[in-house]
Amino acid sequence: MRYAVKTSRILLGLIFLIFGLNGFYIFIPVPEFHPFMEILVESGYIYLIKTVEVIAGLMLLANRFVPLALLLLAMDIVNITAYHLLLDPRNWIAAPVIIILWSLLFYNYRYSFASLFTIKTKGIYS
Repeated sequence: MRYAVKTSRILLGLIFLIFGLNGFYIFIPVPEFHPFMEILVESGYIYLIKTVEVIAGLMLLANRFVPLALLLLAMDIVNITAYHLLLDPRNWIAAPVIIILWSLLFYNYRYSFASLFTIKTKGIYS
């Protein structure tokens, strides 16, 4: 299991680092954009998404702040999955691959997320 977690962490880190950097410097050919993706690119919002992907990918590769990296990538993975399922089925295989890798890491670090699933908590002033 230890090797599976390490391999998943490195693969997921490489995937998000490489494809995040590809958003800034296109070194992997990108197919013609779907109109939704064109909106993200024209508005500049894609650069925020790609920045988060690069930072989280580096965190995973460095094995530092892994739970934070998983949290940052969670909504990105939801959006990638929804995009490929609903809008553009090209390259749909990426979605299940990153979901499996992310899920394996999440399961390994599940105790780091335990407080997020507490029904009622106490804050400093509550």
